[in-house]
Amino acid sequence: MNRLLLLLLLASLSACGGGEYMDANSEPSLRPVRYQKIGLAQDGSQHTYTGVAQADQLSRLSFRVAGTIRSIDVKLGQRVRRGQLIATIDPSDYSIQADQAFASEKGAEANLQSAETQLINARSTYLRIERLYENNSVPLSDFEQAKSAYESAQSSYEAAQTQVTSAQKQSQSARNQVGYTRLTAPFDGVITGINVEVNEITGSGSPIAEISSEARPEVRVGIPENYISNIKNGQKVGIRFSVLEGQEFMGQVVEVSYAAGNSPTYPAIIRIDNPSDEIRPGMAATVSFSSTDEGEGENAIICPVKALASDMNGTYVFVLEKGATEAYTVKRQSVEVGELLPQGFAIKGGLEQEQLVATAGLKSLLDGMQVRLME
Repeated sequence: MNRLLLLLLLASLSACGGGEYMDANSEPSLRPVRYQKIGLAQDGSQHTYTGVAQADQLSRLSFRVAGTIRSIDVKLGQRVRRGQLIATIDPSDYSIQADQAFASEKGAEANLQSAETQLINARSTYLRIERLYENNSVPLSDFEQAKSAYESAQSSYEAAQTQVTSAQKQSQSARNQVGYTRLTAPFDGVITGINVEVNEITGSGSPIAEISSEARPEVRVGIPENYISNIKNGQKVGIRFSVLEGQEFMGQVVEVSYAAGNSPTYPAIIRIDNPSDEIRPGMAATVSFSSTDEGEGENAIICPVKALASDMNGTYVFVLEKGATEAYTVKRQSVEVGELLPQGFAIKGGLEQEQLVATAGLKSLLDGMQVRLME
């Protein structure tokens, strides 16, 4: 009977222990964490901003005179040469005015010739009477009359000269008006816009067409106020276009705006050094500027974005410090964050090179926790 009770007691104890044996000296398993080593910016940090491609030259063409569109001699997307005809307006009225001005010019020239003949005759008579008067051969009245006629002829000649000059200017202006009825390309390029149709009435200065050059495309990019002071003319940059995958272009800054205008950024113009025929105005681009800021160049300490967390006490990271064994101790460390760079945030204070920081599961980590590094 006692033997039976002893067997039942041993069975009950075995069931309660689950059949496992716990070693008092065994260590609890350590939680694995992902990590990254803090380092310096490689090859200098870069700042990347978005921009839009544009033509080196862009002109909105318009007539200098008003009239009815008689012809449009180009098509959208057509390449044109300098001086090539773009459009014309009806020159009839201007041609009539030019003919009238030309007739006035010829009439003024005829009057000038007549005035010149009268001046020559009056001068000859005056000189002859003057000699006779000096010899007391004619009375004073004849001398004064000859002198007055000569002076009148001279005034008439000068007035005729003025009329001829004025008529020539008017005639030239009228001929120019006729020429202004023909709109031509100011440079080699591509027609990027046509704003009118044939038989429409257009005014002086109204946009007729747009032409863009192809030779030296540019990129217009907006620079934020905290970095604009680092942008200089001649600065080299890298350029990529989202639609031209795998192609990288080099360029340089050619214009930097001093004022922001109505936008929060400052416009800068980048000229592409090695352009491609595939680049067209309006394409989206990213422009990379090498950083020249003190503390954010080659010696900048970079922390990965995924290692940073923040709360009401500020921004912090979890530094992993090596212990005596394989375990690492989690230490919460406050940091001062600088500008966001392509490799991560520039750290102004709180971290040193070669330190290890946790990069995943930050919400489940606690200050002083023992963890192991995930291989």
